[in-house]
Amino acid sequence: MAIQTFTTTYEEAEFKALLAECVSETVQKQIAQLINPSLPEKQILTRQETAKLLNISLPTLHDYTKRDIILAYRLGYKVRYKLVDIQSALLKIKNK
Repeated sequence: MAIQTFTTTYEEAEFKALLAECVSETVQKQIAQLINPSLPEKQILTRQETAKLLNISLPTLHDYTKRDIILAYRLGYKVRYKLVDIQSALLKIKNK
């Protein structure tokens, strides 16, 4: 393993503050990802995927669909949900 030496013009306190800020920012990003996991990349979801995303049962999802809380699309015998419509429904519920 090679040893590398770096020189800087920062004062010791200034360098420590800069390093602490970088570490804090990185930790905050990691915590945010754990708290708010990213949404699925798929734009069209099945009933099961939608229910799992919303953490509700399939009968509840069916009820929300019948009451026009969440917009659904029928493809033959299959029912699908657009991620955009799900997010829109959640915003409407949040704003009530």
